[in-house]
Amino acid sequence: EKVSFRVEVLVPVLQLNYSNNAALAAQMMGICEAMNLGDALGVDPVILAKVMNVSTAKCWSSEVNNPHPDAAKEIGSGASAHKYEGGFGTALMLKDLNLAVDCGEEQGLVLPISGMTRDWYRLADKHGYGKKEFGVMLQFLKGAKV
Repeated sequence: EKVSFRVEVLVPVLQLNYSNNAALAAQMMGICEAMNLGDALGVDPVILAKVMNVSTAKCWSSEVNNPHPDAAKEIGSGASAHKYEGGFGTALMLKDLNLAVDCGEEQGLVLPISGMTRDWYRLADKHGYGKKEFGVMLQFLKGAKV
């Protein structure tokens, strides 16, 4: 069943984008860590993704854009199935995280998860992953070169 809704332009679209992408980046980092943990423990990534997608870890980053190449190939979508080419780049995610954290600071908010996530994306960008799709963090976190 498809759910439709209309967003009234009460809030500038950019602020919606910053908030959404802050959540998305943190979500992707969590899925990357979980998939790396599964690999280290000898769990088949396809099975892990299937379990996650019917359990409490289910989210867009696990179900639609899984950062593990084997899981992405199985579900038939995700840039990780294509060596992290295409999709939303790591440098673009870093830009949005910088803006989100800056906006939070301007509002007097503490955004510890967004701040830590931004730091990891900044490191990945400095190590040459900026043009790769942002799910490449799976490889970056385990020290692999893509």
